[in-house]
Amino acid sequence: MTEETREYGSCLVTIKDNYTVVTFNRPDKMNAFSPDLFEGIQKAYADLKNEKSIRAIIFTGAGDHFSAGGDVALDIDPLKNMSLKEFKEYFDPLVDLYMSLYNLDKVTIAAINGFALGAGFEMTLLCDFRIAADTAQLGEFFVRMGLVPEIGMCLLPRIVGPGMARYMCYTGELLNAQEALRIGLVEKVVPVDQLLPEAEKLARRLARGPAAIGIIKKAMNQIGGQPIELSTDIGVNYQFAATRTEDHAEAVKAWLEKRKPSFTGS
Repeated sequence: MTEETREYGSCLVTIKDNYTVVTFNRPDKMNAFSPDLFEGIQKAYADLKNEKSIRAIIFTGAGDHFSAGGDVALDIDPLKNMSLKEFKEYFDPLVDLYMSLYNLDKVTIAAINGFALGAGFEMTLLCDFRIAADTAQLGEFFVRMGLVPEIGMCLLPRIVGPGMARYMCYTGELLNAQEALRIGLVEKVVPVDQLLPEAEKLARRLARGPAAIGIIKKAMNQIGGQPIELSTDIGVNYQFAATRTEDHAEAVKAWLEKRKPSFTGS
């Protein structure tokens, strides 16, 4: 396996064949989001999203925690002194990153170690899959800082249902890994020393899959909670797109030739 490491400020990127691991690297601050870390994530994402050979991205935190959310001194405290114009200018790049990450045609996996709070927790919600270490604690911490979730109010009800989403947003209560698994907030819980290997195992599997995976992701994001009558039309359109991929042609050919298909993601 080839491996390449890149550094973007407080964000580390390790590329391994057809997937990559993005690590928030402020372990002494529990990987709290600072302007430097956020800028690093932006730059890393800008590079990775256009690299066609990379088909899956894992997000995780250095040390014992995923991310404790926004750095209170560097990220949260300045907000109260900003004008509306300054506030929007500060948040617009964050919103752009959130939307781009959510709609990315690559598979995204959050490997959650320790605390995933506030903005750190929101980052996990944007991912396709969440794998938690048995040490993980997750929560919409915003209300405990007198703030509101930016993404969770939209995405969390789709994942855990409206009642539990309201409870988490209203109270800011933290959930341990097993409770998160019980309500469907995470897909799997593993011992902390198995967290990254388990996430990489899933990344390798999905990175070897057909282009249809990216199409399914886009369709499911678009369909959301729409009525089934509208959903079927969207589904048929995306099915048409899937039949035009090289991977679909390869799958059919391999089936007829009684061999395993070799997918390229195109």
